[in-house]
Amino acid sequence: MKHRIQLSLFVLLLSATAFAQQITVKNFGQSTQFIAASDQIRDWDNELCALVKIQGAKIDSVSGAFEVRRLGSEVWAYMTEGDRKLTVHKEGYEPKDVIFKDYGVDNMKSNKVYLMTIYAPELTKQKFFVGLFGGANYTTSGLKADYAGSADWLFGFNVGASASYMFSDMIGVSLGLFFAHKGYKYSIDNSKQTIEDEKGEFQFLDIPVQTLLHFDLSDAVAMQILAGPCFCLNIGGKATCNKPYYNEKFSDLYSTFQMGGQAGIRLIFAKHFAVGAEYQFGVSDYKCQDIGINIGYIF
Repeated sequence: MKHRIQLSLFVLLLSATAFAQQITVKNFGQSTQFIAASDQIRDWDNELCALVKIQGAKIDSVSGAFEVRRLGSEVWAYMTEGDRKLTVHKEGYEPKDVIFKDYGVDNMKSNKVYLMTIYAPELTKQKFFVGLFGGANYTTSGLKADYAGSADWLFGFNVGASASYMFSDMIGVSLGLFFAHKGYKYSIDNSKQTIEDEKGEFQFLDIPVQTLLHFDLSDAVAMQILAGPCFCLNIGGKATCNKPYYNEKFSDLYSTFQMGGQAGIRLIFAKHFAVGAEYQFGVSDYKCQDIGINIGYIF
């Protein structure tokens, strides 16, 4: 019974959403206007087409017409004699099939003008987004003062989610939570100490808090630039090497809480599919450096 109620509520929610995104025909009928000779079009049978002038809302396209023209705020749909329907399209709305007889027009008459007024308010752009991401990173560390030289880079991975809120079409803020595998490799051999093939591998919860700039490059591609502080919490890992006495936990080497900055760029395709790259640096004693590449899906 509980599942049936949940299913019913889900169906009602979908229905309400669909209704809110429907194109409405407010009126449709034959006009006393005439088609100027310069605007007349003949069909494949050399008969003059009827003209449906669509007004009242900005639409993307019309299907089912012999020819479509856009003149200012109007869309002109040329119909062949006897046509009984056309379909109006607008992004974000269900296509609207306009069946002429539903409005008292049995079929199109040659060289006549018909006026159609539709209602389709501009949709408010989505302000809140959630994305799921995963990918690879390439990390190292600025070593402690008693280490000579610098560490080599080590491959790791990252996976997590982010939530973004847009204050405008261009500016927003993003908050993320990521599980990240980081580390470094280090070797030294001198008169004072010998450490061979030391490797640090650590697991972090990264929480980036970033300003987000959004740019629409085209109808299908957008670019986002993100930058801000990143708070990191160690949840495991240790440094090891082939010396039997050397096996230290991260908390014995560095502070458990780390802080740094993060900046990145992201390309979004078809409003949902994302590919990004980022750079993270630490300012605490671990001094992480992280170059990451990830892919994701934005809801």
